[in-house]
This record gives sequence, C-alpha cells and structure tokens, in this order.
Amino acid sequence: MDVFNAFPEAIETWQIGEMSYGTVEGNKLTKPQNVRVIVDMGDSAKQDSSPNEATISSDTLLYAVPSDLPTTDTSTLVSDYAIKSPAGRIYAIIDAAQGRNQHRGQLEHIELRLRPTGALEDESE
Repeated sequence: MDVFNAFPEAIETWQIGEMSYGTVEGNKLTKPQNVRVIVDMGDSAKQDSSPNEATISSDTLLYAVPSDLPTTDTSTLVSDYAIKSPAGRIYAIIDAAQGRNQHRGQLEHIELRLRPTGALEDESE
C-alpha cells in the first residue's frame, strides 16, 4: 500500500509546469498540468552572521503521483520545473527524491521540497 492508497482524503490537485528563467517579465511558469499530491508543510528560520541577512523561509514537502509528472528524473524536476498551488502561489522545486517500495523496488511517489518564488504564470499559454 502506498501513501496515496493509505490517505486518499489527503490528496489535493496542484499543477506542475516548465520554468522559463530570465524572461523580459521575470521567471515564468509555462505549460501547467495537473498533478495529484499529498502536502506536508514546515517552516524554518536562519540567522546569518550579517545583521542585514536574517531569512525566514517556508518549505513545503509534496508527495506526488509519479504518473502525473512530466518526468520522474529528479534532477530534471529540480532544474526545469516549478509547482503551482491551488491558491495560485508558484513554488521552486529545491529538492526531489524518488520514494520506492523497499520490498518490490517499485517507484511509489516522488518527494518534492518546495520554496515560494516570485515567478509568474505565463498567461499567453
């Protein structure tokens, strides 16, 4: 039994799309498609040695259905894609990992760690 079968009531629909960096209008999410996920959120704060560099970030962990993703290659997901929440917020994928059933070796989910970004959705699509 995978996490999606164990917790069907926790499944949400988000979107994943290609990320176009450095466009005239800034970074843009293009070609969004639906992906079923289970969401797990966490927060962290970091105080650096510079008094002007206090950062607070909110990381979100998604468990995504592999067949809903454009690829299961984790390095490609991190470098070329971004995620959009149902509320319209766009997140950079900062970490990706494959979750496998340890008995059968079967890919059951992709773990995506996200961080909010200032990217926009390409409305011309």
